[in-house]
Amino acid sequence: MLIKFFYQYLVYNKTKDWYTKKLKLPVTYIIMYDWQEQIIIGTVLGGSSLTKPPNGKNFYLSMRSKEELWLRYKVAELDKYYGDTSLQKYGGTFRANSPCMPNITSLHNRLYDENGRILKMEVLDMLMDIGLAIWYLDGGGRTGRGKKNAYLNATKFGDAGAKIAKEYFDTLDMPCEINKSKSRIRILFSVSGTEEFFKITAHRFPAFMYYRLEGIGTPLAA
Repeated sequence: MLIKFFYQYLVYNKTKDWYTKKLKLPVTYIIMYDWQEQIIIGTVLGGSSLTKPPNGKNFYLSMRSKEELWLRYKVAELDKYYGDTSLQKYGGTFRANSPCMPNITSLHNRLYDENGRILKMEVLDMLMDIGLAIWYLDGGGRTGRGKKNAYLNATKFGDAGAKIAKEYFDTLDMPCEINKSKSRIRILFSVSGTEEFFKITAHRFPAFMYYRLEGIGTPLAA
Protein backbone atom coordinates (compact mmCIF):
# COMPACT_ATOMS: atom_id res chain seq x y z
CA MET A 1 0.00 0.00 0.00
CA LEU A 2 2.70 2.51 0.97
CA ILE A 3 4.73 1.52 -2.09
CA LYS A 4 1.76 2.48 -4.31
CA PHE A 5 1.51 5.98 -2.84
CA PHE A 6 5.31 6.48 -2.92
CA TYR A 7 5.39 5.56 -6.61
CA GLN A 8 2.56 7.99 -7.38
CA TYR A 9 4.43 10.71 -5.48
CA LEU A 10 7.55 10.20 -7.62
CA VAL A 11 5.56 10.16 -10.86
CA TYR A 12 3.75 13.37 -9.91
CA ASN A 13 6.93 15.28 -9.06
CA LYS A 14 8.74 14.09 -12.18
CA THR A 15 5.77 14.99 -14.40
CA LYS A 16 5.22 18.40 -12.85
CA ASP A 17 8.90 19.29 -13.16
CA TRP A 18 8.93 18.29 -16.84
CA TYR A 19 5.83 20.33 -17.65
CA THR A 20 7.10 23.35 -15.74
CA LYS A 21 10.63 23.48 -17.13
CA LYS A 22 10.41 21.95 -20.59
CA LEU A 23 7.09 22.99 -22.12
CA LYS A 24 6.24 26.49 -23.24
CA LEU A 25 2.50 26.65 -23.80
CA PRO A 26 -0.01 29.40 -24.55
CA VAL A 27 -1.79 30.72 -21.47
CA THR A 28 -5.10 29.42 -22.83
CA TYR A 29 -3.81 25.83 -22.92
CA ILE A 30 -4.02 24.41 -19.41
CA ILE A 31 -2.18 21.21 -18.50
CA MET A 32 -3.72 19.46 -15.55
CA TYR A 33 -0.88 18.37 -13.27
CA ASP A 34 -1.56 15.15 -11.41
CA TRP A 35 -1.62 17.23 -8.21
CA GLN A 36 -4.33 19.55 -9.50
CA GLU A 37 -6.35 16.68 -10.95
CA GLN A 38 -6.22 14.94 -7.59
CA ILE A 39 -7.53 18.03 -5.83
CA ILE A 40 -10.40 18.34 -8.29
CA ILE A 41 -11.31 14.64 -7.99
CA GLY A 42 -11.16 14.79 -4.19
CA THR A 43 -13.30 17.92 -4.24
CA VAL A 44 -15.98 16.26 -6.38
CA LEU A 45 -15.89 13.12 -4.23
CA GLY A 46 -16.33 15.41 -1.24
CA GLY A 47 -19.50 17.01 -2.59
CA SER A 48 -18.69 19.85 -5.01
CA SER A 49 -19.84 19.72 -8.62
CA LEU A 50 -18.72 19.82 -12.23
CA THR A 51 -21.35 21.88 -14.03
CA LYS A 52 -22.05 23.03 -17.59
CA PRO A 53 -23.86 26.30 -18.24
CA PRO A 54 -26.95 26.30 -20.46
CA ASN A 55 -25.86 26.05 -24.09
CA GLY A 56 -22.24 25.74 -22.94
CA LYS A 57 -19.66 23.40 -24.47
CA ASN A 58 -17.45 22.67 -21.47
CA PHE A 59 -17.88 22.14 -17.74
CA TYR A 60 -16.55 24.16 -14.82
CA LEU A 61 -15.72 23.27 -11.22
CA SER A 62 -18.08 24.75 -8.66
CA MET A 63 -16.53 24.56 -5.18
CA ARG A 64 -18.24 25.51 -1.96
CA SER A 65 -17.38 25.47 1.73
CA LYS A 66 -18.44 27.11 4.96
CA GLU A 67 -14.72 27.62 5.76
CA GLU A 68 -13.35 30.55 3.78
CA LEU A 69 -9.67 29.75 4.42
CA TRP A 70 -10.09 26.16 3.24
CA LEU A 71 -11.70 27.29 0.00
CA ARG A 72 -9.00 29.89 -0.56
CA TYR A 73 -6.37 27.18 -0.06
CA LYS A 74 -7.88 25.02 -2.80
CA VAL A 75 -8.28 27.97 -5.17
CA ALA A 76 -4.58 28.78 -4.66
CA GLU A 77 -3.57 25.17 -5.33
CA LEU A 78 -5.65 25.26 -8.52
CA ASP A 79 -4.19 28.56 -9.69
CA LYS A 80 -3.97 27.37 -13.31
CA TYR A 81 -7.76 27.12 -13.26
CA TYR A 82 -8.89 29.86 -10.94
CA GLY A 83 -6.31 32.60 -11.47
CA ASP A 84 -7.63 35.76 -9.82
CA THR A 85 -11.09 34.32 -9.20
CA SER A 86 -12.67 35.87 -6.12
CA LEU A 87 -14.85 34.02 -3.65
CA GLN A 88 -18.54 34.72 -3.39
CA LYS A 89 -20.57 34.31 -0.21
CA TYR A 90 -24.19 33.20 -0.20
CA GLY A 91 -25.65 32.95 3.26
CA GLY A 92 -23.04 31.12 5.31
CA THR A 93 -21.41 29.36 2.36
CA PHE A 94 -18.43 30.50 0.30
CA ARG A 95 -18.31 29.56 -3.39
CA ALA A 96 -15.74 29.67 -6.17
CA ASN A 97 -16.42 28.77 -9.80
CA SER A 98 -13.65 28.08 -12.29
CA PRO A 99 -13.84 29.00 -15.99
CA CYS A 100 -15.22 26.33 -18.33
CA MET A 101 -12.40 24.15 -19.66
CA PRO A 102 -11.93 21.02 -21.81
CA ASN A 103 -9.85 19.42 -19.04
CA ILE A 104 -12.74 19.66 -16.61
CA THR A 105 -15.11 18.28 -19.23
CA SER A 106 -12.78 15.27 -19.57
CA LEU A 107 -12.94 14.73 -15.81
CA HIS A 108 -16.72 15.03 -15.87
CA ASN A 109 -16.87 12.12 -18.30
CA ARG A 110 -15.03 9.96 -15.75
CA LEU A 111 -16.97 11.06 -12.67
CA TYR A 112 -20.52 11.29 -14.03
CA ASP A 113 -22.87 9.38 -16.27
CA GLU A 114 -26.26 10.35 -17.69
CA ASN A 115 -27.86 9.82 -14.26
CA GLY A 116 -25.40 11.83 -12.19
CA ARG A 117 -22.27 11.09 -10.19
CA ILE A 118 -20.72 7.67 -10.33
CA LEU A 119 -17.86 6.05 -8.50
CA LYS A 120 -15.60 3.76 -10.49
CA MET A 121 -12.80 1.56 -9.22
CA GLU A 122 -10.54 2.94 -11.94
CA VAL A 123 -10.93 6.43 -10.46
CA LEU A 124 -10.30 5.23 -6.91
CA ASP A 125 -7.24 3.26 -8.03
CA MET A 126 -5.59 6.44 -9.26
CA LEU A 127 -6.19 8.39 -6.03
CA MET A 128 -3.07 9.73 -4.33
CA ASP A 129 -2.76 10.83 -0.71
CA ILE A 130 -3.80 14.40 -1.54
CA GLY A 131 -6.96 13.22 -3.33
CA LEU A 132 -8.00 11.12 -0.34
CA ALA A 133 -7.19 13.96 2.05
CA ILE A 134 -9.36 16.40 0.08
CA TRP A 135 -12.23 13.90 0.01
CA TYR A 136 -12.10 13.61 3.79
CA LEU A 137 -11.71 17.34 4.48
CA ASP A 138 -14.63 18.17 2.16
CA GLY A 139 -16.95 15.24 2.81
CA GLY A 140 -15.77 13.37 5.86
CA GLY A 141 -15.63 13.50 9.62
CA ARG A 142 -15.40 11.40 12.75
CA THR A 143 -18.02 9.62 14.79
CA GLY A 144 -18.45 6.82 17.33
CA ARG A 145 -17.30 6.57 20.91
CA GLY A 146 -14.48 9.04 21.42
CA LYS A 147 -14.88 9.92 17.74
CA LYS A 148 -12.32 7.27 16.86
CA ASN A 149 -14.02 6.27 13.62
CA ALA A 150 -13.50 8.32 10.46
CA TYR A 151 -16.11 8.33 7.73
CA LEU A 152 -16.48 9.54 4.15
CA ASN A 153 -19.80 10.70 2.75
CA ALA A 154 -20.90 8.51 -0.18
CA THR A 155 -24.56 9.52 -0.40
CA LYS A 156 -24.30 10.99 -3.90
CA PHE A 157 -22.86 7.71 -5.26
CA GLY A 158 -25.71 5.50 -4.06
CA ASP A 159 -25.49 1.89 -2.94
CA ALA A 160 -23.45 0.78 -5.95
CA GLY A 161 -20.81 3.46 -5.43
CA ALA A 162 -20.62 2.77 -1.71
CA LYS A 163 -19.94 -0.91 -2.38
CA ILE A 164 -17.11 -0.01 -4.74
CA ALA A 165 -15.63 2.37 -2.16
CA LYS A 166 -15.78 -0.29 0.55
CA GLU A 167 -14.05 -2.80 -1.72
CA TYR A 168 -11.35 -0.27 -2.54
CA PHE A 169 -10.55 0.62 1.08
CA ASP A 170 -10.64 -3.02 2.18
CA THR A 171 -7.92 -3.78 -0.37
CA LEU A 172 -5.81 -1.01 1.20
CA ASP A 173 -6.09 -2.62 4.66
CA MET A 174 -8.46 0.11 5.82
CA PRO A 175 -11.40 -1.96 7.13
CA CYS A 176 -14.72 -0.18 6.76
CA GLU A 177 -18.46 -0.71 6.59
CA ILE A 178 -21.31 0.92 4.71
CA ASN A 179 -23.36 2.89 7.18
CA LYS A 180 -26.84 3.89 5.98
CA SER A 181 -29.53 6.05 7.46
CA LYS A 182 -32.72 7.37 5.92
CA SER A 183 -31.02 10.20 4.08
CA ARG A 184 -27.31 9.39 3.85
CA ILE A 185 -24.70 6.76 3.06
CA ARG A 186 -21.30 6.77 4.71
CA ILE A 187 -18.13 4.74 4.41
CA LEU A 188 -17.42 4.16 8.10
CA PHE A 189 -13.90 3.05 9.00
CA SER A 190 -13.05 0.79 11.91
CA VAL A 191 -10.63 2.18 14.51
CA SER A 192 -7.72 0.41 12.82
CA GLY A 193 -8.98 1.51 9.39
CA THR A 194 -9.12 5.08 10.65
CA GLU A 195 -5.53 4.90 11.85
CA GLU A 196 -4.38 3.56 8.47
CA PHE A 197 -6.37 6.21 6.60
CA PHE A 198 -4.70 9.05 8.50
CA LYS A 199 -1.24 7.50 8.15
CA ILE A 200 -1.68 7.98 4.42
CA THR A 201 -3.46 11.34 4.38
CA ALA A 202 -2.67 13.41 7.49
CA HIS A 203 0.59 14.88 6.20
CA ARG A 204 -1.38 16.46 3.34
CA PHE A 205 -3.62 18.47 5.66
CA PRO A 206 -2.75 22.19 5.69
CA ALA A 207 -1.78 23.31 9.17
CA PHE A 208 -5.01 25.24 9.73
CA MET A 209 -6.96 21.98 9.23
CA TYR A 210 -5.04 19.95 11.82
CA TYR A 211 -7.96 20.35 14.19
CA ARG A 212 -9.69 17.67 12.09
CA LEU A 213 -7.15 15.22 13.55
CA GLU A 214 -7.88 15.88 17.22
CA GLY A 215 -8.20 12.65 19.17
CA ILE A 216 -6.59 10.53 16.46
CA GLY A 217 -3.19 10.27 18.14
CA THR A 218 -0.04 11.31 16.30
CA PRO A 219 -0.60 10.39 12.64
CA LEU A 220 1.72 13.16 11.43
CA ALA A 221 4.61 11.39 13.08
CA ALA A 222 3.68 8.00 11.65
